Amino acid sequence: MNKESRRAGECDKSFFCCRFAPVCLLRDIIPDKSFQPLRIKNGNSPVHFRIKFLIFGTVFCNGCVIFIIMSKLKQDIFLTLTVLFGVAGFAQETLTWEECFARAVSNNLNLSAGRLKLEEAEVALKSQKSVYLPEISADGKYGSVGTKNKNDSDWHAHDTSSVGLSARYVLFNGFGDRARVSRAEAELYAEYANFDQTCANLEYNLRRAFAQQLYAQELIALAENIAVRRADNVRLIDMRYKGGRENKGSLLLNQAQHRQSLYDVEEAKRALVLARRQLATLMGEYQPDEFFVEGELYAGIPPERAALNELAAQTPTYRSAEANVKAAEQGYVITRSAHFPTITASGSAGRSGNSELENKSWSASISASVPLFQGGRLYHDTIAAGLARERTRLNAEQTMLELLNTLQDSLNSYTDRYETMGVQEELLRAAEMRAEVARAQYQQGLISFQDWDTIENSLINSQKSWLLSRRNADQAMAAWRNAQGISSIDQNN
Repeated sequence: MNKESRRAGECDKSFFCCRFAPVCLLRDIIPDKSFQPLRIKNGNSPVHFRIKFLIFGTVFCNGCVIFIIMSKLKQDIFLTLTVLFGVAGFAQETLTWEECFARAVSNNLNLSAGRLKLEEAEVALKSQKSVYLPEISADGKYGSVGTKNKNDSDWHAHDTSSVGLSARYVLFNGFGDRARVSRAEAELYAEYANFDQTCANLEYNLRRAFAQQLYAQELIALAENIAVRRADNVRLIDMRYKGGRENKGSLLLNQAQHRQSLYDVEEAKRALVLARRQLATLMGEYQPDEFFVEGELYAGIPPERAALNELAAQTPTYRSAEANVKAAEQGYVITRSAHFPTITASGSAGRSGNSELENKSWSASISASVPLFQGGRLYHDTIAAGLARERTRLNAEQTMLELLNTLQDSLNSYTDRYETMGVQEELLRAAEMRAEVARAQYQQGLISFQDWDTIENSLINSQKSWLLSRRNADQAMAAWRNAQGISSIDQNN
């Protein structure tokens, strides 16, 4: 294979092997002033040939339309030229915080399950309220009856039918029905609080994942800049080593640091893949395309003081605990109501007879029933319900104490991360100035390699710490909002 054919083959292959560089080796395809068109020599003179173009196929590759054109030469030599017809940029999707938030609200599975559970509680309350209405039922019957007297040899058969309407209403059952409705209302209130906490948890996890991807994206850029700086340092040390002004150990150390920086770049890229996957999961996407997020790592000024008792009482967690106490109290009333008489009013009307339903009937009554002895079951059930009520009340008090601790811890963490961010910013400015001065001093031989290397490492560590502190502050602010149960998600959506 001659040089020109080999070059064309390599370029043709590059379009399929290099995903992110579809315009690579264009100079090997489209001639310009810097080189001559492809020629196949026969002896010392170029072979002039006629090219018959045949469109062989169209290939779509990541938005690029590539036409493969085959040409036939005079001497039956085939030359394949790959011509780029159009190149579309590989623009990847970029999402803002608002777009990620909207997708999570629409697609998150936990949020969808929470909505269904809330609807289930609403339907259960409507079902319990039916005890305030009478029960009405209708019945009908049709059949044949056969009789035979002792002295008769044959059966005498006749048809019979009946229809009726009956109603039943509980007048009093020890306030059990009212307690059942009140318990369903408390359970619905608890589900509203639980859904509020689900929304707060989703927003918190989403903000953490969003901040993590922002951090991963910025970390890649920082790691690449550090790798470039390490490479410059290697070149500087290499020149000084060759000039006899530096030792071999210093050169080897910088080469190792450069290799470490390249590893850090690849590690940051892998971290971005994981962060993207975690964010996509919260948005309900199973196989997300590669995307980036747009925004900044931000943390507002934390409050100096907070009324923790008031904040704790307003959290969804405590509101749910309070609702559980009310539900337990109504459960005790329901169990106790079994000791009281049950008074029921009932009535019915109907017709019966043969096919014409000639017989009419009606009835109305009030009945009462009282349990006298059931082996002690009602007594023990009432004691158990009272104990459950007391246990639920103690759980609510414990929840309040734990919420106070959580709120204080979240506020302290938020304040610490915010102040750390300010400290790291000042340390970074100082490290940048020291590194700029130290590099000039080292090039002039005014400071030793050890001092210069220490200052360089301090700068790199400060850059990483500054970025990390911004992410931590952003996530700490989200944790503080989550501890209060704050969410921007509308329950009606």
